[in-house]
Amino acid sequence: MKFLNRMILGVIALAITSCVSLPTPKFSLQNKNIFKLRFQNMLALELYSAGCSILSYGGVEKMCEFALQNPADLVFQIGPSFSTVFFEKSTRDELQSRRTALWKVWEVQKVGFYSVDALDLQPSLADFKEAYANRSILLLSSNLKTKDLSQYLFTPFLKLDINGTKVGVLAFSENSNRLQEKEWNIESIDLSFQKIGRELTADVDLFYVLGSISKSARQEIVLRSQRPVLFLGGELSERNTTHIVAENGKYFFAKTPDLGRGFGEITVGHFEKDLLGKTEQQVIGGMDHSFRASLLDAMPKTPNRCSQILKTEEPQSLTTEALKP
Repeated sequence: MKFLNRMILGVIALAITSCVSLPTPKFSLQNKNIFKLRFQNMLALELYSAGCSILSYGGVEKMCEFALQNPADLVFQIGPSFSTVFFEKSTRDELQSRRTALWKVWEVQKVGFYSVDALDLQPSLADFKEAYANRSILLLSSNLKTKDLSQYLFTPFLKLDINGTKVGVLAFSENSNRLQEKEWNIESIDLSFQKIGRELTADVDLFYVLGSISKSARQEIVLRSQRPVLFLGGELSERNTTHIVAENGKYFFAKTPDLGRGFGEITVGHFEKDLLGKTEQQVIGGMDHSFRASLLDAMPKTPNRCSQILKTEEPQSLTTEALKP
């Protein structure tokens, strides 16, 4: 039986109107007491192991091996994962090949949706769309918009139903000095949340907010929100968390190792105290939540479907060492 039943309501395109009351995509998790939600944040096109010369972790091949052996009920990714800022010496063709490979790898891992970051759209929105073409993964962003701010570039929010508990899922980006001149725009997080949050508040019990955004931006959202908020992501400079960090019973935060070195797993539902061991549990929006972050060893035991994708998609000149910052 498939516990994850993805239902897309209406026609969703890469550019939709700014009206946030349009039919929204729903993800539904039903008929179990406990569900596992798995995510990674900020891969930054690092498909291979990342770390120092002594300790090297992660890579999409290892993540693939783990995902195929340990299926989750819902898998998503948090940007920036397609940013080219670390690989400025590489050619456009090399980078596009790497981007295409990552989309295909994620489909093998059954990624449901991706929180797009502004840095993903460098050097151009057209390049990002070209690499994404014909993919089935839903693109989510609550404040990336057209130049005149009249339309969203991607789906602005989605609703997640977990055994009757309604979760509004949002994704935000912040401006960065790494962003070059662009043909699109970033609406302020505060203004975007006012618009979307007001629309969703009556329909949801809590919010999941995704994105590599600062603590100050997270606090702006909390001040506006009438529902508890669980933030997933965080800035590269922030420490990873070993559990869900709680502030004032309304603001919750969890961050997993960046650059593909590991993953985070949120366990949600209704479970007995300490069922999951010593991990700290939080009740958010009426549901029990627990979080763990795990590092991945650098290499899979045997080549897998993702290994073949990398071998097929990437040009010979695009080696790991060539792409180091």
